[in-house]
Amino acid sequence: MQTLPEKPAWLRRVSILGVGLLGGSVAMALRRRGVHVVGYSRRESSCRAAIEAGAVDEGFTEIAAACRGSDVVVVASPVDKIVELAIAADQVLGDDALITDVGSTKARIVAEIEAQSPSLARKFVAAHPIAGSEKTGVENATATLLEGKLVIMTPGDYTPAVAVDRVAAFWMQTGGDILSMSPEQHDQRLAAVSHVPHLVSSLLASLVDDECLPLVGSGWRDMTRVAAGDPTMWTAICVHNREAILGQLDHFSDALGSLREMLARGDMAALKSWLDEAKARKEASE
Repeated sequence: MQTLPEKPAWLRRVSILGVGLLGGSVAMALRRRGVHVVGYSRRESSCRAAIEAGAVDEGFTEIAAACRGSDVVVVASPVDKIVELAIAADQVLGDDALITDVGSTKARIVAEIEAQSPSLARKFVAAHPIAGSEKTGVENATATLLEGKLVIMTPGDYTPAVAVDRVAAFWMQTGGDILSMSPEQHDQRLAAVSHVPHLVSSLLASLVDDECLPLVGSGWRDMTRVAAGDPTMWTAICVHNREAILGQLDHFSDALGSLREMLARGDMAALKSWLDEAKARKEASE
């Protein structure tokens, strides 16, 4: 097990709004650290499932009941619901409480919170744990999901340094390694390494004819694994980060065109060089 920093004395009670795979994994990690964890879901059945899975100590279907008295609230919902839930949670939190999230997009969320609620902007520290799976649900959650994984923090212009430091200390209790950048930098980079790759994976899955499916092997399965992700969640991500994704799709389209030209003119030397470069880039990322 990873050695974690000592738990801050102020971190006693945490609310998780959305106890699915990621929210449930955060909850399990915190419970191992002796934190009292409260879950929120709109459905009573989801609250029961989270309790039975050992993710939370108690669960509520009302945000006020779930958040009242908590030191930190983690919004672990689809990205198009984060602002709404953060604003609702803020109504019942104390002045020293903090709110963070797990969303895969950042710029729009931070901008909307700053525009709609200046008071919330001072206690909201946006974050994105780079951890997850194509699987969903608290039944697939694990206490170790975030261990050794990056947690990208993207504080806004109005976020006090003390709030940033406390939220960093919070995320370190899950085993995450902290990396800070601007919301805009996050969205540009995640478009390149997460959002467009997901769309490409889905595109590959959609292009295979039925008669080809009996022939697929590990290569196709590896390339299309993430296409099994929740379509509703990914639609919201693409809408939120549309401009950055469009830019990366243009780049991808240009590169695909260059690759096609290599093949069309039979330039095997150029193709081999391109494959060598791609292989080296992949190996450098390991």
